[in-house]
Amino acid sequence: MNSQLQATQISKIWQRGMARRQFLKWGLGGVAAVTAVAAGSFALLRRSPRDEIAPPDWATGLSASEYHLFEHARAVLLPVEGTNLIDSSTVPVVQNVQQILDYLDAPTRKELGAGLSLFDNVVVFSHGCRFVDLEPGKARELFDRWGEGSVLQRTLTTVIKQLVYSGYWQEPATWPPTEFDGPVSEKWGLAYLGNAPLPQQPSLESGQEQA
Repeated sequence: MNSQLQATQISKIWQRGMARRQFLKWGLGGVAAVTAVAAGSFALLRRSPRDEIAPPDWATGLSASEYHLFEHARAVLLPVEGTNLIDSSTVPVVQNVQQILDYLDAPTRKELGAGLSLFDNVVVFSHGCRFVDLEPGKARELFDRWGEGSVLQRTLTTVIKQLVYSGYWQEPATWPPTEFDGPVSEKWGLAYLGNAPLPQQPSLESGQEQA
């Protein structure tokens, strides 16, 4: 699946999980708080040593904090020690994530950016540091916990995971260890017919008011 199709899937996940009115309701508090933090007016949310590390020149579609978030998520979500899988540090995972995000429409991209900022910063209250500074074990526990949390938490973790996994597995270099030889749609020249409808999740919808 190419970056544009992956972006369509990400957009659907985000919009399904975060209905516009629910996002705005959350945004009045959460986004305003994160914005205040970014302005330096909330002392509890700490700066990270990673803030001193400039993103690479190619990272023009990501903020510095987004680049560091996805770079850390890459290491956390793609451990390959003890396996024959390709080390994610040798694959342009975050570069592929940026390409996917570039296909999002502007409103969705802005909303997702605010959500990513919240994900990175809110961890300070429970762990004393931002997500980008969590050691891998605690970061994986955070993903597991948020994966069973509120609609906002579940949506953010789903989106981040899908972006990172897609950014890794879309690289042909990662396929040989799994004996995958490429999408059959490309090998056989099949026309793309669109995405199948996403499964209905009543619990997701009913949980929106609890976010």
